[in-house]
Amino acid sequence: MIPVLITFPPSLDSETSRFLIEHYGIESVEKRHTMIFSFFVTLWHGFTPVFPLLYGNSLRLAGPRPIVDHFDPLSSPELQLLPADPGELQQVNLDWTLFNTTLAFATADFAYYYLLPHRDIMIRPLSEGVPNFERKAVESAYPIFAGLLHVLLRLSPAKAQQSAAQIRSIFQSVDQRLADGRRFLVGGRLTLSDIAFAVAAAPVVLPASYGGPIPPFEEMPSEVQALITEMRGHAAGAFALRIYQEQRQGLGRSGT
Repeated sequence: MIPVLITFPPSLDSETSRFLIEHYGIESVEKRHTMIFSFFVTLWHGFTPVFPLLYGNSLRLAGPRPIVDHFDPLSSPELQLLPADPGELQQVNLDWTLFNTTLAFATADFAYYYLLPHRDIMIRPLSEGVPNFERKAVESAYPIFAGLLHVLLRLSPAKAQQSAAQIRSIFQSVDQRLADGRRFLVGGRLTLSDIAFAVAAAPVVLPASYGGPIPPFEEMPSEVQALITEMRGHAAGAFALRIYQEQRQGLGRSGT
């Protein structure tokens, strides 16, 4: 059985998992489900409400980090994303928390706060590639799906401002790390740090080869456009775009 990746289309963890599966060369099939429905599917196949879920061939890997921890030791040295050097590995693990948790939540919260009020913009990101009845559910009951995300993420004007401040702070810290001319964040080759940052930064730099559905720049509210323009002007923003351009082979769905 070819492993199946269960995703929620716009989720950053889902995108990280797509990126990792492609990087490791894992043959798999992605099956997308929208919010609410995804919980039932992952419970059925993986006994967990957590998405993304990679299952099949005795695999039950919920979330992107278990994918790394399972496949990295099995991969050839040039594909391994976790450094052998203890100091570098410690930095990668610190980066994973900073980027996959702090930055990813900040970019998602900021984007969702300004995008969810726009039904016409968000129908596609919430339902692209899902079964037809799920797409129709999103179309007919959009306020329920948008309201659920609003509650789960605890969105508010104050949190949107806090998220923007966190994004700026983390981008500035990455700017400083890149100031010495390095091509990668840790050591001299691609690591999990680079992928984690590029994916977490994606909502505010819009890489062309992003694997999930994101509204195009021209449809974004002005607040989101302004932050994207600002973050693309950072060395960190250019770095995230380069990582996507050089490392991601999938077809993009966004752009300016």
